[in-house]
Amino acid sequence: MAISNSSSSAAPSTLSTNREDLKQTAMLHAATQAPLVGLLPTRAITNKNPRVLMDELAAPSAAGHIEQNGTDNGGDQFTAVGDYTGQAQRWVQEWSVTREQEAHSSAVSVDKENAKEKALKQLIRNKEYTFYGDQDKVSDVPGTTAGVTEGLGSMTDPANTNFAAAYRTKAASVYSGAVASFDDAALNAQLASMFGEGGEYLDLHLLAFSGLRTNIVANMTRTAGTASQVDYNMNGTAIIPYNVEMYDSDFGQVKIINANPQLAVAADTTSKTRGYIIDPAYLEFGQIWGEGSEEYEDRGAGSVGACDCYGSLLSQGPNRLGKIKCSDESNA
Repeated sequence: MAISNSSSSAAPSTLSTNREDLKQTAMLHAATQAPLVGLLPTRAITNKNPRVLMDELAAPSAAGHIEQNGTDNGGDQFTAVGDYTGQAQRWVQEWSVTREQEAHSSAVSVDKENAKEKALKQLIRNKEYTFYGDQDKVSDVPGTTAGVTEGLGSMTDPANTNFAAAYRTKAASVYSGAVASFDDAALNAQLASMFGEGGEYLDLHLLAFSGLRTNIVANMTRTAGTASQVDYNMNGTAIIPYNVEMYDSDFGQVKIINANPQLAVAADTTSKTRGYIIDPAYLEFGQIWGEGSEEYEDRGAGSVGACDCYGSLLSQGPNRLGKIKCSDESNA
């Protein structure tokens, strides 16, 4: 006679049941994607206040040289150098598993390895959430104040004095109208402003939260020579699917990426219409140490540890970045 090793009286609401033949990883009802963290290049740094330098070429000149004139007058080539001082932040996600949890054969694998894995996912989400934020950098004071890195919302503020005026995000690179009015023309105007700052692009990405993404799908189409709007964007030959992934603008292609909706900035948790246009060549993560987990001494209660990461979001020129901050974004 076959005997099941599942208790018929096992309570489904507890993690301490005797259902070893049903052992599995519990389904996480949360999006764990962190596209911005994945996009950014990582550079090793060794200072909690890393300094980033940026420069530009002088205005073009068509002047010729007069014969017999000397060329020894000199000329300072570095008058336009700007700098940005970042602020490192340490993200920490603690975890613990009791001895009783590890001893029981439960339907969910409650052990320190799974605890570390889940804590690491939460840590990366927290890091991504910080990057999207509107917060200015906060200097750390040991024992008193945690250091906080500056978020993209603040970096792309045209009035941000952390950057020299020449390298701040231009007002025309920030869309501030209603989300319903954000269309091809609005995006092209932003891209024209950004393109005008350097005249070249390497890799453009639009990170759009769900409310903005829905509007892009509905409004960024082309006309067919009539007053009606139709769903195609390639000379009438290719139909736009709902999951639009690429936009072919007047200034190059823009990859459209879904931002994690659970990480919407504090001012936009309801409407989720925020978006950022970035080129990873002008944005990076300065890393003092990367994501890892450390386990501490077990003093009888069970395994205890923490996952952490330490570094700073850095920009080599917010004038090459753009932002969609709609006038009707809401957290109500």
